[in-house]
Amino acid sequence: MDSKLARELKAGEIAPVYLFYGTETFLIDEGCAEVEKQALCGESSEWNRTVLDLEEVSIQDLVREAETPSFFGGRRVVIGKNAWFLTAIRVKEKVEHQPEELLRYVADPLMENVLILTVPAEKLDARKKVVKEMKKHVREVACQPLAPKALLAWVSARLQQAEARVHPQTVELLIQQVGGDLRLLAMEIDKLTTYVGKERTITPEIVNELVPRTLEQDVFKLVDRVSRRKIGEALAIFYDLVDNREEPIRILSLIIRQFRLMLQVKVLAEEGKVEREIATVLKVHPYPVKLALQQARTYSENRLRELLFRSIDADDAIKSGRLDKILAVERLLLSMSERTRVES
Repeated sequence: MDSKLARELKAGEIAPVYLFYGTETFLIDEGCAEVEKQALCGESSEWNRTVLDLEEVSIQDLVREAETPSFFGGRRVVIGKNAWFLTAIRVKEKVEHQPEELLRYVADPLMENVLILTVPAEKLDARKKVVKEMKKHVREVACQPLAPKALLAWVSARLQQAEARVHPQTVELLIQQVGGDLRLLAMEIDKLTTYVGKERTITPEIVNELVPRTLEQDVFKLVDRVSRRKIGEALAIFYDLVDNREEPIRILSLIIRQFRLMLQVKVLAEEGKVEREIATVLKVHPYPVKLALQQARTYSENRLRELLFRSIDADDAIKSGRLDKILAVERLLLSMSERTRVES
């Protein structure tokens, strides 16, 4: 959750209207839950909590809910999900929204209630009058994917909150295994902390044992071995994936995707863009960008283009029937080894 928001809520500072937006939906859900918890002071939320989907219900109906005091006293929390009309994204809505009703409310909200609007979009449309005016009155919370350092800190903090004992290499390995998806990370952290309890330590061995491998992470390791001139290990990973019934064409498509990402991040980095800017341009989570930048340092731009084209050619050879799918990937990896020796 946003650290500034957490401090505000801990101090009892609850705004009458919140607007959560961003592509990291876990942070949106977590922030909404904490606002609700503090606003209702632990009271039963069944009677004092209303959730409406703004794809199905108009904003004017939501405002009417926000203007209605609790029948049982105390504060009400009214949540309006999917407020797409605040963005430039066009969606098929079943209702006609009247944003002026929302502006009327946020200018003079019912202080006994809390209105929360959420939209899982990267940004709001600052050109719209409703957005410009709302920014003057509401507590705005952006929930974007965490940068690599922030992601490490988030995982460490979550493990600490669970009072877990952690090996120094555990956090980095857990992120490597799961990726940057906070929802998946939270689930795996819950599983690990439940498994070890408060007496044992979460070691890298336990992470490898309990956290399932993903094909994307295995292909990343494969490409990493290629970049480190360990083609034998790369082939071993490939054969292991095939033995586990992973489709070679799917493996190759992810190899192509990884080399394309490496090329893109290298070009953008040489233009002076930093990790966060690159992630925004490519619409990719910052953590894969960080890893791709690390891998791309091993290659020149021309070499990355060549590897990408070779991978695409291998894919074409499979789909045209010119080569067996396993043989095509084997040849691709071995050809990378031959060229690497010449260059080194």
